[in-house]
Amino acid sequence: MIGELHRKAIHIFSLVIPVGYYILPEENARKALLVAAVVAVVIEALRLNEPHLRHITFRLAGALLREHEKTGLFSSTYLILGSLLCAHSFSKPVVIAAVLFLILGDAAAALVGRVFGRTQIFDKTLEGSLACLGVCLAVGMLLGLVPDLDLPLKAAVAGAVTATVFELLPIPLDDNFRIPLSAGFAMRLVMS
Repeated sequence: MIGELHRKAIHIFSLVIPVGYYILPEENARKALLVAAVVAVVIEALRLNEPHLRHITFRLAGALLREHEKTGLFSSTYLILGSLLCAHSFSKPVVIAAVLFLILGDAAAALVGRVFGRTQIFDKTLEGSLACLGVCLAVGMLLGLVPDLDLPLKAAVAGAVTATVFELLPIPLDDNFRIPLSAGFAMRLVMS
């Protein structure tokens, strides 16, 4: 549980992405995400191909790494790449909502699922999924109150439900990539 708390604390730090996307002009926010993505991919390439760097990474962050991150991309890299693709695919309200659904909804699912989870669904829990849905719905409704975002309620609900389903399903693609993109596409479809 301690490892999961540390992972989610780092996950919460990524709130800088939707906050920055809200504050900065969209073009500047996209450029910042592109720079972050390039830096992350270069670091990953070096880490995965240089044994000495891989060893240093394991020593510094070994307890925080999931098994697939030891030989593949870090989840944080997937988060940056997913955010970048969202920024180039969706409107500002959808980008901010989709990334917040990932950050806050996924954190709620993991923490509630570990503490209160009893009903197993795939490798997750019903309780964690309900927490994800509740947080995503709350975030979506709050974003609907922000005047310059004005996320429609039907889009917020569609995005929240989609984010929850894609957090729950055992799809072999990192959830930091699949959650914001799937939620973003669902919101865009509803808003069309």
